Amino acid sequence: MKKLLTLALLVAGSSAAIAQEEHGAKWYADFDEAAAVAAETGRDMIVDFTGSDW
Repeated sequence: MKKLLTLALLVAGSSAAIAQEEHGAKWYADFDEAAAVAAETGRDMIVDFTGSDW
Protein backbone atom coordinates (compact mmCIF):
# COMPACT_ATOMS: atom_id res chain seq x y z
CA MET A 1 0.00 0.00 0.00
CA LYS A 2 2.83 2.41 0.84
CA LYS A 3 4.48 1.75 -2.52
CA LEU A 4 1.27 2.57 -4.36
CA LEU A 5 0.81 5.80 -2.42
CA THR A 6 4.43 6.81 -3.06
CA LEU A 7 4.04 6.11 -6.77
CA ALA A 8 0.80 8.11 -6.93
CA LEU A 9 2.45 11.10 -5.22
CA LEU A 10 5.42 10.98 -7.59
CA VAL A 11 3.16 10.89 -10.64
CA ALA A 12 1.02 13.74 -9.33
CA GLY A 13 4.09 15.85 -8.54
CA SER A 14 5.63 15.37 -11.95
CA SER A 15 2.33 16.09 -13.67
CA ALA A 16 2.03 19.37 -11.76
CA ALA A 17 5.60 20.35 -12.68
CA ILE A 18 4.97 19.63 -16.37
CA ALA A 19 1.71 21.61 -16.34
CA GLN A 20 3.49 24.52 -14.65
CA GLU A 21 6.16 24.60 -17.38
CA GLU A 22 3.62 24.33 -20.21
CA HIS A 23 1.43 27.19 -18.97
CA GLY A 24 4.22 29.48 -17.84
CA ALA A 25 3.09 29.48 -14.21
CA LYS A 26 5.62 30.74 -11.70
CA TRP A 27 5.59 31.09 -7.92
CA TYR A 28 6.92 34.32 -6.43
CA ALA A 29 8.31 34.75 -2.91
CA ASP A 30 8.25 38.55 -3.21
CA PHE A 31 4.72 39.95 -2.84
CA ASP A 32 5.46 43.25 -4.62
CA GLU A 33 6.95 41.44 -7.62
CA ALA A 34 4.00 39.04 -7.79
CA ALA A 35 1.50 41.92 -7.55
CA ALA A 36 3.26 43.76 -10.38
CA VAL A 37 3.22 40.68 -12.62
CA ALA A 38 -0.43 40.01 -11.81
CA ALA A 39 -1.34 43.61 -12.67
CA GLU A 40 0.59 43.46 -15.97
CA THR A 41 -0.96 40.16 -17.05
CA GLY A 42 -4.47 40.78 -15.70
CA ARG A 43 -4.39 37.69 -13.50
CA ASP A 44 -5.56 37.11 -9.95
CA MET A 45 -3.19 36.14 -7.14
CA ILE A 46 -3.30 33.36 -4.59
CA VAL A 47 -1.55 34.48 -1.41
CA ASP A 48 -0.56 32.02 1.31
CA PHE A 49 0.26 33.50 4.73
CA THR A 50 2.00 31.10 7.07
CA GLY A 51 3.94 31.52 10.28
CA SER A 52 5.92 29.39 12.67
CA ASP A 53 5.97 31.62 15.73
CA TRP A 54 2.24 31.94 16.42
